[in-house]
Amino acid sequence: MLGKLGSAEDELMTRLVGGGARHGSTWFGRFGDIAKRPPVWVGIAGALALTGPRGRQAATRASVSYVAATLVHLAVKVVVGRSRPPGAEKHTSIGPVTSSFPSGHCASELAFSIAAAQEVPWLFVPLYGATLAGEWSLVRSRAHYPSDIFAGAAISVAIALVAWKLWPPHRTADDHDARADGAAPPGAGHLRSSQST
Repeated sequence: MLGKLGSAEDELMTRLVGGGARHGSTWFGRFGDIAKRPPVWVGIAGALALTGPRGRQAATRASVSYVAATLVHLAVKVVVGRSRPPGAEKHTSIGPVTSSFPSGHCASELAFSIAAAQEVPWLFVPLYGATLAGEWSLVRSRAHYPSDIFAGAAISVAIALVAWKLWPPHRTADDHDARADGAAPPGAGHLRSSQST
């Protein structure tokens, strides 16, 4: 089935990126070439950890999710064993060595982005932007088919949902504990004072 899908995607990729390119020719493409590198995400986690308690919580959750997504996508790669798109060996060092399906970059990086945003919601926009740029770089260089990217995204969403259920974000857990203790949620006192006047 993936073979038939790959044939259709080959035509789509030829229309999108032609023969492919190792390096981006626009700022978005060049940014993606950098954003797809794992050390970048290690650096982001370290930077978050230096911003304070909330940042450390976000960095911890994101790092754990990154590793979890990595373990899952590696297991799927072993089972599926899909060939890389034609021409991948010309533009990327990973070439035909590892399975194309699913995209490990997308699985790990999007899992990181979602997990960090579960603790600090506004982080999703810049982190997802970096993820999107990185995945475009992978398609442009013919390292992955689009369906590989979507499969990686599905893994990251599944990891995020499981993490949310088994390991609630710190901010959510705090709200739950406050309600359980009978404490008013943030802003409730202001609301009552406004209603009394």
